[in-house]
Amino acid sequence: MNYNLKIYFNKINYFFLFLVCILAAINFFLDLSSTYIYIFCFLLIATVGVSHGAYDGKAGEILFLNKFKNWKFIFYFTYIALAISVFVIWYLNPLISLIIFLTVSALHFGKEDLEIYLDKKYKINLFIFFLKGSLIILLPLFFNFEQTNLIFNTILFSNDYLMLSNNYVKFILAINLLMQVLFYLYIYFIKKLNRSDFFSIIFEIFLIIIIFYLFTPIVAFTLYFCFMHSVKNILLISDELNSNLFRGFQIFVKRSLFLTLITFFILLISLFFLIKFDLLENSIEKIIFIALASLTLPHIILHYIAENIKKS
Repeated sequence: MNYNLKIYFNKINYFFLFLVCILAAINFFLDLSSTYIYIFCFLLIATVGVSHGAYDGKAGEILFLNKFKNWKFIFYFTYIALAISVFVIWYLNPLISLIIFLTVSALHFGKEDLEIYLDKKYKINLFIFFLKGSLIILLPLFFNFEQTNLIFNTILFSNDYLMLSNNYVKFILAINLLMQVLFYLYIYFIKKLNRSDFFSIIFEIFLIIIIFYLFTPIVAFTLYFCFMHSVKNILLISDELNSNLFRGFQIFVKRSLFLTLITFFILLISLFFLIKFDLLENSIEKIIFIALASLTLPHIILHYIAENIKKS
């Protein structure tokens, strides 16, 4: 791994803070239509957000090219079948699907955010990853409880389901933040986390809290997913492709652009189909979360296989 990668991660966080300040100012002075905001969020997620997952095709080639004669058919058939299976299971049992999606996403987000900083020997890491990633679920419930529950009801195809009571959310969030801070302080004092990394983690948590305080759940999630999670993943992939990050990023764009465009058009066509039966905002919420759920499963499985192959 490029030793300057953490420096770039910090630069991304500072850029993110600058972006949040600009958007907060725009939000304060301009009364933008929620429809335009939803469309903008959809476009960002369908391009910037999914672009790091679009590299999965090339990652699959690297992993399976020499293992299977018809690797391309096997890989894409399995990937698409897994994605479609999530759609089917979600339709049949949306509540169980949502719970699994939120749990897996929390682990995935936390792992991608923290892995660069934490010693991999700690068995408790998985729990800390979950705590960090679950902030993306708890914070919108804490700051915008009713609006977040409306989103949950939309993607659950329901009108009156309550995921958690407001008091439970406050309690769970307080325990979550307390346990995280205590863990980071502990590994800092036993010299397993340097000062710079400690403050980077705390600063990132602060940024995540700020966006969910300032913006609606959809806007805040879009900002996190596109400009924290995805951008940092792109940086990690670029680093693996070439020690020169700029050159690595160029390779990444060339290898992922085609699938990014295909994914974008599939999501766009899906949106045009859904708005015939539902409101635009509701349709975008379904596309963002249910489509992401369907893409998350094969994406995470591929990451798991890749990590185990590297270890062996």
